[in-house]
Amino acid sequence: MNRRQFALSSAFGGLASLLWTNADAADKPKAKAAMEACIKMCLECAEECQECSICCKEDKPDCSRMCLTCHHMCLACAKLCEADSALHHDACKLCEKVCTACAKSCRECGKECCKKCAEMCDKCAAACKACHGRLPGRMITTIRSNGRVTRYCDAGG
Repeated sequence: MNRRQFALSSAFGGLASLLWTNADAADKPKAKAAMEACIKMCLECAEECQECSICCKEDKPDCSRMCLTCHHMCLACAKLCEADSALHHDACKLCEKVCTACAKSCRECGKECCKKCAEMCDKCAAACKACHGRLPGRMITTIRSNGRVTRYCDAGG
């Protein structure tokens, strides 16, 4: 235990102990691959949603608006991931939700362009879920006085 760990442990009066470790070496390439897949899928989804938005503009305005919203969300998510922003995990969570809603909207619409868009949105949502589910950075383990262990990853890296 280094000084920082000891100080953190002591600061909680022995009720909790925080142990900071690096994420497993095997997890870093997986997290990077998940992020790269997320970027690729977000850019493809943004393109498909833009095309669907144009296709539905005249006769299905609600679907068109949802697709345009999804287009912008996917672009923002891809840009935040490319920049390795601290906000990219939040963007991926939101992108997953928007893509899921867009896919539902497109399925209800039923046009051919909407079927392709729904499929792409499902793939994008899955890629975003995989990306925000693998947070790179430090693993933090909290051991409470009742013996309960909680592990989570600090995206601060």
